[in-house]
Amino acid sequence: MGVAQRARGSLRRQFPVTPDLRRAIDAPTMRDTLLPAVPGPEVADDSTVLRVLDLALRIGEVQLATGAGAAVAHDTMLAIASAYGLPVCDVDIAFSTITMCCHRGNEAGPVTTMRNVRYRTQDYTRLTEVDDIINAIVDREEPLALEEAFTRLGAAADGPHPYPRFVAGLARSLFAGAVAFLIGGGPLVAVLATLATGVVWGAARWLRKRRVPMFFQQMVASAVVTLSATSLAWSGVLEDSPAFVIAAGLVVLLSGLSLVGLVQDAISGFPLTAAGRAVEVVLASVGLLVGVVVSIKLVNGVLGTDAMAFAAVVPPSPTPTLHPLSMTAAAAAGLLFALSAYAPLRSLPFAAVAGATAWAVYALFTLAGAGAGVAAALAAAALGLVAMVMPRSLGTPPLVLVIAGITPLLPGLTMYRGFSQLAYNSVGSSAVTILLALAFGLALAAGVSFGEQIGWPLQRLVRRCIPGRTAEDRARESNRGRPRVF
Repeated sequence: MGVAQRARGSLRRQFPVTPDLRRAIDAPTMRDTLLPAVPGPEVADDSTVLRVLDLALRIGEVQLATGAGAAVAHDTMLAIASAYGLPVCDVDIAFSTITMCCHRGNEAGPVTTMRNVRYRTQDYTRLTEVDDIINAIVDREEPLALEEAFTRLGAAADGPHPYPRFVAGLARSLFAGAVAFLIGGGPLVAVLATLATGVVWGAARWLRKRRVPMFFQQMVASAVVTLSATSLAWSGVLEDSPAFVIAAGLVVLLSGLSLVGLVQDAISGFPLTAAGRAVEVVLASVGLLVGVVVSIKLVNGVLGTDAMAFAAVVPPSPTPTLHPLSMTAAAAAGLLFALSAYAPLRSLPFAAVAGATAWAVYALFTLAGAGAGVAAALAAAALGLVAMVMPRSLGTPPLVLVIAGITPLLPGLTMYRGFSQLAYNSVGSSAVTILLALAFGLALAAGVSFGEQIGWPLQRLVRRCIPGRTAEDRARESNRGRPRVF
């Protein structure tokens, strides 16, 4: 036996190492890190767990289908599970698939369920009603009973709209007229844009009933608008450039795309969902491109080069102003878009204010020399900030205000200029112009996200200053997760 071994044995006899001391000084092993010895949280039986997970999945499905972002659905589902006593859950959202797992420690196996989001629509009434159900579950000391929650969710998902479908179609058509006026068109242009959008709305509804893919719906819609506007200009009925009518129609067709949700999902850490939305946006935009280019080529072949020359005249985007007529048109555009998306009637005045506010901020910064893209981003940031600090008691989801405010700012005229340049074989100029339009849209989306980032701390500060708030109220807000616009 060596000297070192004899010394080690002597030290161990004089200073014995107890098990507690050994656990304190030893580094944790891989097994201790990944497989803790605790049995895990005690949860309800299998039937209750499955019903809670099913409720959370259905609410997340409705949120994603009606326009909410993946981060909102993720946080909401976890908050619902926690409110019903399922403290350890995981949620995975991959564009059209939602998976939720409840962990029950080492003594019981996990429970996992999933659902598919099979439709996408702009229905802000259902989104608002589902938000009320979430508040009744998460923001109360005793959550809503499961049976009542399922009943209310079924009524919200399958119930009738607050007003007839033709009202929404008429509002979408009038929205195109308001946008046409904002981008520089006269009264006749606004009327023609309204009529053309009404025809497009009817055609799109007919195609949707027959399950025609979105790509072909967008292609047919843009072709109808382009052919009608160019033909009317060639016949002499329309003295202004047909580009105003076509651009207004493109804004209406772009308003149904989830560009803002795409950017928000990418920023919030949901790259798969953002990639899925990106594919959806690209395919729908390519459908618009194909419809416009084919229509211009068709006009050239049928009516001759004189008619095609009308399509080539694309005036520059006008400088936004604070003229009362422009402010009224912006407010009307916000209100009409919210009405066309089945927003609750109580939220329509807020949508009108959002439209006028976004246009005013956009005009002020443009006149100050900030540039169109920067001005649009700042206008969207202002809307995102206001939507975050707006009191929840008003009963209007922030998503309604933001989308209603930024939709009239979409770059329809710039996009049509790029499409028409491609029809005239100017591929280089067309690519640059289309990229400018895309950058403008991304600036709007990034501005909303920036306003949300600023508004979140402000909202927390405002709520802390509200008298009478208890520790239970703060705990419930913490369980619900971070408030978001999308």
